[in-house]
Order: sequence, then structure tokens, then C-alpha cells
Amino acid sequence: MGIWRSITILTTLLYATFCANGQMIFKSKSSKQLVEELLPRNSFGITILNTHFQANPNSIASFVSMSDKLPIQSGVIMTTGIVNWVGYPNDSPSSGCGMFTPGDSRLEKIAGATTSDAAILEIEFVANTDEVSFEYFFASEEYPEYVNKGVNDVFAFFIEGPDYDTLYNIAKLPTTGEPISVDHVNAERNSEFYIENKRWRGFSIEDPGSSLASIFQFDGMTTVLEAKAKIRPYATYKLTMAIADVGDNIYDSGVFIKAHSLKSEGKLQPIVPLLKSEIEKRMHLIGANRIRVTGDTVGFDKTVHFDFNSFDILMEDTTSLNAVAELLTVFFDARLVLIGHTDDVGSDEYNMDLSRMRSRSVANYLIMRGIDKSRIATEGHGKRQPLTYGQTDAERRKNRRVEFLIYK
Repeated sequence: MGIWRSITILTTLLYATFCANGQMIFKSKSSKQLVEELLPRNSFGITILNTHFQANPNSIASFVSMSDKLPIQSGVIMTTGIVNWVGYPNDSPSSGCGMFTPGDSRLEKIAGATTSDAAILEIEFVANTDEVSFEYFFASEEYPEYVNKGVNDVFAFFIEGPDYDTLYNIAKLPTTGEPISVDHVNAERNSEFYIENKRWRGFSIEDPGSSLASIFQFDGMTTVLEAKAKIRPYATYKLTMAIADVGDNIYDSGVFIKAHSLKSEGKLQPIVPLLKSEIEKRMHLIGANRIRVTGDTVGFDKTVHFDFNSFDILMEDTTSLNAVAELLTVFFDARLVLIGHTDDVGSDEYNMDLSRMRSRSVANYLIMRGIDKSRIATEGHGKRQPLTYGQTDAERRKNRRVEFLIYK
């Protein structure tokens, strides 16, 4: 690195310390924590099943901007470089940091060139309506000098799952359907979606805090855009957010995803037909004996093999109870009533207590498997509702069971 480049970086750091004044705050967090920041507060529209981030850990963080000049004030940032550099004043047309990490072949198909320094966030989710959406903007140091110069930095939001036979990019312009990249959105092309970030001239600006250039390094950015996709309620999908350098890895680009904007606000569908169908597919796996629908509730009996006079969960039932937990994870906004039953040996009062303890044991097991306890209620009916009146041990064993009632 030459001496003048070193001096420039040092000057940038000093300016950032003095003039940015903490106006952009970045925090490193796990991918799960970052994705949770994208969900609306107190929202039951989406549940996250898994997350995974692939890139240098310095390339992703949460951010908060104290300036209302930034298109989005808080959320998650992914860059092809180091996120903290974004918060420096825009005093140079050539800022960036090569991470020397791999590119992404899916992005190369969009950009039509080799990529590098890819940052990739994968989110596996389930939603309860027929649509998922979120808001974002793209920014780059390649603007404006290197438009159409072979460094077409690019990003995409790929969705895959039912009704998407191949990866489908939902990061597109609402007018033309074009992907979002340096060459597709700039001062000359689709300019209505482009914002230039002027150079920062340091102390010559009267109020540097009022200028985006005093706290934001990228030379240009898009307006706030919305990514949206049609989906099937309660089906599992994977959303892949990916960004990469094109041509070289010197000048960085970034995508900013708005906090609390990852939502499902499409058309609601009745849960009963979907739930009944899914239970029928899993009958053998979850050990359900019979399915019945009453109003907005789907119920099934499940034999839980309690030993005589016991409420302990046996190892032989853990596999099927794990499958029930998975079902409740998919139908994440449904509630569950567990009703315990006993055989006919013993007094009414004793069996009522035993049946309650059995339903609580099943509830505790499901809670241990990740189901929120607020979603589960327990009851006990003792020996009052037998499945069989037989007197053999095998027949009595059938009555030592738990009934599952699922509703929304």
C-alpha cells in the first residue's frame, strides 16, 4: 500500500471519528439474531426455521443510522467488504476492501461475469398467508465512474420452495422487471430509482451532520424497493439473500434490508383443511389413530405408552412426539390442547390426577422440543372416556393415551 493511500485511510478514520459522531452504529450478531431483527414486532405471520450466513463475518451486521438522509434508518447490512467502512465520510471515490473470498455462480448468471467476495444469507421459513415481502436498498462504490465498465456489482433475493421449480429472483425493478445491479440502476438507466451520494468536503460544509455524505461511504444507491413473492401458507421455503463483487473485489457494494419489514401480509386461508391434510400425510409418523374435525379444531388420539400407574414418557414414544413438535413448528400460530386419559383401574379421583399429569408430561416434552408453553393447554379426563371396555392389559393399555386438539 502506497504512502498516499495510507494517509487517505488515516484521514478518513479521523474524519469519521470527528464528524460521523456515531451516526451509524453497527453491531455484529449471529445470523439468527439478525434475521429476527427483520421480523415485525409481535408478529405471528412468519416463523424462522433455520438461518445460515456464508462469508467473512465482518461482512454482515445490524445497523442504525441517526441521519434521516439514509433511505432506511435501521436493519441488516450485507456488503462485499467490511460493514464498518460504510460509516465513513464519502471523501474518496475508490474505497473498498478485498475479502478474497469466493463468488456465487447464481449471481454470475445475472451479472454475466465472474464474481467474488460474495456474502450469502439463507433463511428457511414458514408463513401463514400467501405472500412474503420485505424492503431494501442497494448501494455501491462503483457508482458513478464504473457504470458499464465491467464491474457490475450485483445482488439477488432468491426464493425456492413449492411452485418454484428453479431459483427465482424477487429483487427486481417494479417497472421493468430487471435485476438490481450497478449497470441496471444508475444516473442514466432507470434513474428514477437512483440516488447519488455527493462527495464529502470535510469541514467546509456548514453542518456536516445534515449531509448523508458525512456518514455514508458509498457513492450512490437505489431508492427503497420492495421484494415480494407469492407462496403457499404453511409450506417451507428458503430465501437466499446474496451480493457479490463483479470484475474485481476492490470497490465494495452493499444491500440494506429494513428492520421489521420481513412480513407475510397476504391472503389468509382457513387452517383446518391444511392442518387435516398435513396430519393425514404424517399419520404413521406421529402415531395418530383417528382424525376428526369439529368446527375450527382438528383432533386426533395418540397412544402414548405410559406404564401402569405412571406418567413418564417412554423412549418408544419420543420419535412420534418429535414428529408432533415438527408439525406444530410448521403450523406455528396454532394452539394445542392435550387431554390425558387412563385405564379403568383405580378410583375416579386418582385417575383424574394421573390423567392430568400425563398430559402435562407430553406438554413438557413438546416444550423441551421448542414449542412455546403459551401455545399449550392441558386437561385430564381420567377413565371417563375409554376407547375400549376390554379388561385385558393390552386393551387397557390403549386407554392410557393423550388426545391432541389443534386449533387457531
